[in-house]
Amino acid sequence: MKFDHSNDWFYKYNTDEFTVEWDFTKDLATGDAVASALVTIKDSLGVDRTASMISDTAVSSPNVTFKVDEGSAGETYLIKLIGYTTGSSIFTHKITCEIFGDLVLNAKLGDSSQNSYVTLKEANDYIRNVYGHSNLWDTLTEEGKKRILIQAAQDLEVFNYNDAKYYDSQALQFPRDNHDVVTGNCATPLTINSFKSTSLYSTTYGTYPTDYWKYGTCHITSATPVNDIRIIDSSNSSTGVITMQADFTATPVTTAKFLIFYPLPNEIKNAQCEQAVYLVQNRRVDSIQAYKDLGVERVDIGDTRILFGRTNTSTGITVSSRAKKLLGRWLRRAFYVGRG
Repeated sequence: MKFDHSNDWFYKYNTDEFTVEWDFTKDLATGDAVASALVTIKDSLGVDRTASMISDTAVSSPNVTFKVDEGSAGETYLIKLIGYTTGSSIFTHKITCEIFGDLVLNAKLGDSSQNSYVTLKEANDYIRNVYGHSNLWDTLTEEGKKRILIQAAQDLEVFNYNDAKYYDSQALQFPRDNHDVVTGNCATPLTINSFKSTSLYSTTYGTYPTDYWKYGTCHITSATPVNDIRIIDSSNSSTGVITMQADFTATPVTTAKFLIFYPLPNEIKNAQCEQAVYLVQNRRVDSIQAYKDLGVERVDIGDTRILFGRTNTSTGITVSSRAKKLLGRWLRRAFYVGRG
């Protein structure tokens, strides 16, 4: 996938029909013109999808237009555009088409479908605060940002962490089995997206300030709406009422039991954001540290040779040194046993 939009890449949603116009002006010699064109498209496995996705190819020299329809969400297609000219020249161009769908960034702690530790808003806020608004992150589409964040979360899975997962079925490594949780019963006032619990506030000053539970995750473990999992959007410090980012499937009943994960430590969320930035920035290597992070053993710069130490193992996945540092307190340390 490309991160800088250019004229050899575009995206569309799987339900959209998208018209592409290609200008052959730079190819044509004086007096030459495009006479006809052939457009084909293949998916990432090399399967020809032209019949179902390409239509209405038309030539109005120096331009060729065609329509791209359908496509599978999450798939990237390669379009081959061949222009035949009146002067018997043939020009070939390749265009990448990325199909967007309704990609969901799931930051629900303990969920079997979780694919991120941060919401898109959290990632935007962190990256813009740390790197400013003029960084590459802001050149990405919303869908592109989601994909990078999902990949960044997966990259953090390579490490050997202390303790064990909280649930065997959870998709990501965190929360661990020592993660703080609150359990209790839903109490009135009950709405489709909120409830009250005395366990969620305290009369002690500063214990649970406003929005303390924001970005924590609520699991309904029994009674209606059992098995619902929602991210908390806000919490009231004086009443103990919490409101979800999305509605429950039904209004909770007073016999419904809940388990709430405390919000994930910021270091873990920030590590995912740092890895996302690293993925965007390392389309090219432009620093000695970047070469080292990528696992290169030797770099020659003019008459200078820099040697990096070999590692004993390789995962094939490169994790940002800043991300790894943020995760430091959760990483299991290696122990080596020598002969006596």
